Amino acid sequence: MSNNDVLELKRLKDDAPIMVATLPRGIVEETKEWVRECRKIKNHPLAELKAHNNIGYKYTGTPEQGFADGSEVKYNSYQVSVPGRLVEDSFWLAYVLRACSKYYGGGKPHRLFKIRSWKGHFDVFDLWANFAYKGDSNPTHNHAGFLSGVVYAQNHNHPTIFDDYNCSYEGKDGTMLIFPSQVFHHVEPQIANKERITFAFNIIQLPTTVSEEL
Repeated sequence: MSNNDVLELKRLKDDAPIMVATLPRGIVEETKEWVRECRKIKNHPLAELKAHNNIGYKYTGTPEQGFADGSEVKYNSYQVSVPGRLVEDSFWLAYVLRACSKYYGGGKPHRLFKIRSWKGHFDVFDLWANFAYKGDSNPTHNHAGFLSGVVYAQNHNHPTIFDDYNCSYEGKDGTMLIFPSQVFHHVEPQIANKERITFAFNIIQLPTTVSEEL
């Protein structure tokens, strides 16, 4: 299979800038390792120290949202970044950056795309696991960066809903979405008593002038 075949993504909806990828088997195996390693952190007595904090996890609400006392709201049961070594060694990283270049780059080289990173911080990269169970949800939000996405590792047809485009994706295991970071989306509270595991990520685009140095 050629690289072009591997990178053949499909549009979720004709008027929506959301692409769906069926991940190659080797990358699906990598995501299974991510699940195993992230679960070890989740089950550790010190798990809260490594929790990935954002609006989807232990978010402090604002008065505008009806939380006058600034109370804490919890949506997903646990979130944690994928260990940096697994990201750096992965074929997934090469896959997603090439896909971003192909479908959103306008002819720009893939070296102008990189995963958003926090060198020296325990999060390391903007690639994190979301562990969700019955009653968990994710509020309407968008992301930082140029492009963002979701990898579906263990889902049960519980959809990601795109508010701006009146569409949703059921989240088949072993697939991935890519979309512009400013696109709003959310996940409704889970009804099924099942574990849902997804990975979210953010990609940035470097200035075009950087390509002259590459």
